[in-house]
Amino acid sequence: MPKVSVIVPNYNHARYLQQRIDSILNQIYQDFELILLDDCSTDHSRDILLSYKENPKISRIVFNEQNSGSAFKQWNKGIEMAQGEYIWIAESDDWAEPEFLTTLVHLLDTQPKAGLAYCNSTIYVNEKQTSDFAAYKAQKFHSDRWTKAYCLDGKEEIAQALLWDCTINNTSAVLMRKSIVTTIFPFDLPFRYSGDWYCFLRIAAVSDIVYTPQLLSNYREHASNVSKKAGYDYLIELFYIYDWIDQNRIVTDKNLFYTAFHAYISDIYATGLAWNPIKDFFRLRSIHNRLYRKMTTKLIRRKIRRLFIK
Repeated sequence: MPKVSVIVPNYNHARYLQQRIDSILNQIYQDFELILLDDCSTDHSRDILLSYKENPKISRIVFNEQNSGSAFKQWNKGIEMAQGEYIWIAESDDWAEPEFLTTLVHLLDTQPKAGLAYCNSTIYVNEKQTSDFAAYKAQKFHSDRWTKAYCLDGKEEIAQALLWDCTINNTSAVLMRKSIVTTIFPFDLPFRYSGDWYCFLRIAAVSDIVYTPQLLSNYREHASNVSKKAGYDYLIELFYIYDWIDQNRIVTDKNLFYTAFHAYISDIYATGLAWNPIKDFFRLRSIHNRLYRKMTTKLIRRKIRRLFIK
């Protein structure tokens, strides 16, 4: 039985697949199986995936006959097939450094209370290196916490970081303990855009989180990243997330909870994403009435201020 199950959920990323898969097969740490999943791609992904079928590391190659509509359904499919103690969801448009598994397996092996280990990632935009997530978060949150290695109680990680944003920015940079992951999947909520954040919160709620600032994963930022086009559907998923945090009393400080919520929602307003205020606000109210009222009040006040400014 392999120590690690590596799951590559692919959809129309043919041009990245060879680099992605080769970066897994070329890991220094070799005690893993590789599960390749394709969600009914319309490019030549099938040909590329099938070219690896004779590789002994490949345990499964599965092609969907219809698109599932959600990457997280593919996550669940791979997790159900996984035999390993640890799970690595290696997104199909990213790639890893050869030391990735060596480093993160060691972190989880030496921190038995940790349910998740993650590393820093280099960011590429239009195939050009622009920054890394530690630098990005240092600027956004005015904190150097991601420049240093740490192991922290998960609820502290939530209060300090994950409550405010999905600060585990790159799923490909994460190694998870399967015994915890299988208690989360399949999701009990209909996520399409923010399921990674929800998954990491669920893990942090019951375990420690361990981090290394080593740059071991490479993340591609491009226009097809689905959450950027989601509009109010994305906001609805944020309500699911904050409702779960509130209902399960993950954060008991209500002032902290609402401050973090408003801080994140303010970022959403600033992006100018399109939504239907009348239709969709009613949907939000049914998820969490108090958050709905607070957000609506803040939005009305903002519009009034803008009228006076004009």
